[in-house]
Amino acid sequence: MLSQGALKTWSWLHKWSSLVCTVFMLLLCLTGLPLIFHHEIDHALGEEIEAPAINGGAAFQLAPYVSRQKEIGVKYDAGRIGFDAALFTTNKPRPVQSTTVAQGYDRHTGLELNVFGEATRDLKILGGLTLLDTTQHDTGSALTEGKRTLGAAKTLANLGLEWSVPSVDGLALDGRVVYTGGVYADSANTLAVPSWTRFDLGARYNFEVQRTLMTARLRIENAADRKYWASAGGYPEQGYLVIGAPRTIKLSLSADF
Repeated sequence: MLSQGALKTWSWLHKWSSLVCTVFMLLLCLTGLPLIFHHEIDHALGEEIEAPAINGGAAFQLAPYVSRQKEIGVKYDAGRIGFDAALFTTNKPRPVQSTTVAQGYDRHTGLELNVFGEATRDLKILGGLTLLDTTQHDTGSALTEGKRTLGAAKTLANLGLEWSVPSVDGLALDGRVVYTGGVYADSANTLAVPSWTRFDLGARYNFEVQRTLMTARLRIENAADRKYWASAGGYPEQGYLVIGAPRTIKLSLSADF
């Protein structure tokens, strides 16, 4: 028979383990937590590199490493509209496919500006601008030392507007422009990927059906059907390109019970 102290201990363990499990399941349903865990833990504990031919075709895991970031920011809220700005610098070890350790580091230094709120009573605004300087350090190769980091654009910008149509109750129209500057698809900066601009359009209409609020949404992404490379990524010796999606039309209907 368990003593009173042992019973209290088991009760405490049961209570807190049940709470942790409940919170985990809630986050799982709301956010897809395992995907986040997989991505973030891989990056925190050491990225898995697809092995080159010299490694016999088997993948290997880099040793754990630490990325260091310094950031200072300011935010101003004027009521209907707000602004924020941040300066940051990050040093991140470079995973290299041909070795099982990180070789050198990438330094990211940037300025981020954002605006949000209501420009007028009927016009909402959300936009951002990022200016980024990225360089590779201590790479051990004159071909990559001091060059821009693979897949990192110097300029990123986006601006979205939503207009509530005064003459039609419940109707709102929106548009967004997204710009990404040119990048390099390799660490030696010999494979240049051009910049691109994309336009998205949308509409939202709120109405009631038997006292139930309904929302119909129409989204047209890449409205101009622009052909572009959305991003470049990978590792110093193993880069890849992601093709941008063609014009995509989405229609949805939701109910707020």
